[in-house]
Amino acid sequence: MARRKQLKKAEFLIFDNCFGAESQNLKGIWREKHFQNQNPLILELGCGTAALSFGLATLFPDKNYIGIDLKPARLWKPAGKALEDGQKNIAFLGIHLLKIDEYFAEGEADELWITFPDPFPKNKQAKHRMINPPFLKLYRKILKKGGKVHFKTDNPDLFQYALEVFVSEKNIRFHALTFDLHHSPVLNEENRIKTAYEERFLSEGIATKYVCFEFTE
Repeated sequence: MARRKQLKKAEFLIFDNCFGAESQNLKGIWREKHFQNQNPLILELGCGTAALSFGLATLFPDKNYIGIDLKPARLWKPAGKALEDGQKNIAFLGIHLLKIDEYFAEGEADELWITFPDPFPKNKQAKHRMINPPFLKLYRKILKKGGKVHFKTDNPDLFQYALEVFVSEKNIRFHALTFDLHHSPVLNEENRIKTAYEERFLSEGIATKYVCFEFTE
């Protein structure tokens, strides 16, 4: 298994649509250098197998998507599929999110998606939650003014924790909030796209919690 992961990681680094720790040279010029257009840039953070990015990229060919995850081996399969399908408006980046401002310039991203992150339920693990203030500070930095952040989770404790964090942050405006997305009037063509985790949770009767907001300053 370890050898297979290493092989996937090696292949990931040679795919034309994949980038690793050395790709800081694209900071501020992702549209021009990689996508070769000026279309909106949307990032999926902690994307796993990037099901959401894939769905959005297919639905909106006039937008650019980058799936970002710490483990390149997770991105190997969707990256290969994108190349096979000729999907030009999606790319993949294998980095730690606490370094994201080393790879994107201030205001470079138009939107961010955070979907079904690890809840890190133990108190001693709480610092690793992707919606904590140190992460939000970086998201605020790379997101354009008025750009939206979408957050989805199945975990009620994480959702409650996230809402408390968001409310305590200054200069945040909420656009949508629901404890049951797929039975809610805020459901639209974007947020109805399901990740693999979401499909499984919904089949088990576990509702998707969703919030959308923007940093106003």
